[in-house]
Amino acid sequence: MLSKHTKLFITVVCLAALVTGCKRQESSFSKWQRTGEPDVTAVKADDAEMNTAIWEAKQTRQQFLKTLVAPKPNQTDFSVKRPYPTQGRASLEHIWVSALSYDGQQLHGRISDVPVNIPNLKINDPVAFPVEEISDWMFLEDRKIVGGFTIRVLRKHMSAKDGAHFDSHLQFKQ
Repeated sequence: MLSKHTKLFITVVCLAALVTGCKRQESSFSKWQRTGEPDVTAVKADDAEMNTAIWEAKQTRQQFLKTLVAPKPNQTDFSVKRPYPTQGRASLEHIWVSALSYDGQQLHGRISDVPVNIPNLKINDPVAFPVEEISDWMFLEDRKIVGGFTIRVLRKHMSAKDGAHFDSHLQFKQ
């Protein structure tokens, strides 16, 4: 189950980054507000900064898996992000999965975001998938975020007010 810090984290930051193929001329990032749910940030599929973050998460997933299977007492709240095709398969919605276990081939966990455009997927649904499908990973160490590569990109693009609110609750481990 999610800790108080992870629940707060989900509320503070836009955890469900929807990667789209739309060709908007402004920023690669747009924010969708949802009543009673955390905001969602849509990111263009060709955004270089986000794609670099996903690449970095994939390159370091073995580090995450080693920590997941043998965590130290100060390492908690393990989560991964995985892309799911949206309704109509026009884009991918990257969804956080928590309550993780690893059987040596697949990750098992529960959906920890409320999907925006995936009608057959609900919060707390059990899921299993190969580790190669991870688009991000994170855990807390001494209450600081380790990993969270896509979150770091989203944090960088937050307004000063949203960024200060995020920073007042959680910080990144360097």
